[in-house]
Amino acid sequence: MTATNDAGLWEEAPECGACGFDRWSPAGEVCGKRYARCLRCGVVRLYDRVAADRLDLLYAGYYTGADPSADELRRQLDNPTFAHRRRRLESVVPAEHRSLLEIGCGDGNFLAHLRMHGWTVRGSEYDAETAALVRRRHGIDVHVGDVADAPPPGAPFPAVAAYHVLEHVYRPAAWLAALRALLAPDGILHLQVPNYGSLSRRLTGPAWASLMFPQHVYFYTPRTLVELLRRAGFAPLSTTTWDPWHGPGTVAASAVNQARRAATDRLPWTDALGGAGEAASGDAPPARRPRVARRMLDALSVPLARAEALAGAGAVVDVVARVA
Repeated sequence: MTATNDAGLWEEAPECGACGFDRWSPAGEVCGKRYARCLRCGVVRLYDRVAADRLDLLYAGYYTGADPSADELRRQLDNPTFAHRRRRLESVVPAEHRSLLEIGCGDGNFLAHLRMHGWTVRGSEYDAETAALVRRRHGIDVHVGDVADAPPPGAPFPAVAAYHVLEHVYRPAAWLAALRALLAPDGILHLQVPNYGSLSRRLTGPAWASLMFPQHVYFYTPRTLVELLRRAGFAPLSTTTWDPWHGPGTVAASAVNQARRAATDRLPWTDALGGAGEAASGDAPPARRPRVARRMLDALSVPLARAEALAGAGAVVDVVARVA
């Protein structure tokens, strides 16, 4: 159960949605809102979060703007993380079973990339406007709603994927149970979330780009995510902390946030709900910077992100798992 405050905008989450335990230790504070570390499973959560019935404040119109030109769309579809994800999936999904449902498919670009390589694809999105954008831009069928409450038709699926979605989910254990129900026996689940154990997070603290306050509410390390998946009925097959786009992007954006914090004593999340805060994260390109500084930082961020990942402390936790 939760208790709302601040005229219903915020609620408290005293119980861990990953394991159900209600004992916790403080894990920091941002903008006057507390984070808690579960004393049973170790998952960190945003204890004071936007109320579940006010999520329209965070996600309505999340993907906006005019459709890209054909050249720009081709550039977006060349994002190196798409080939990285596809290779990870194709290493465990036989060619005859390459059909995938992506939960939280966003702008649909990854699904379009998979389709170009012979996959059958469908998407699911929380926001109806985003789903309409994917249908218009790519002609891909997208289900609207929370899969835990309104499962998309077409199950069972050979493969289900969710990239940078689980950190937004208020009831992660229940949500993963819903995903397991969508999968065929021996079906494949591919997840990617920000890595709370990353070196960037340890160095930049509340300026860490993937903190993404208040949208991100649950934070995982390789250990805590693997353990959660096992409790949810999955057998993890492969885990990495490397991603060729989110890795360098998170390193660069975190460095920018930290520099601005040092210069202004201001965190990028201060006006997050008012629209004035900067929501730089691993889910989005780094903030604008002067051209020379941008090139220097971008050049440095790639080897730094690779070094993080080689040490097992990269920007993401990327897990491929099979239904147990």
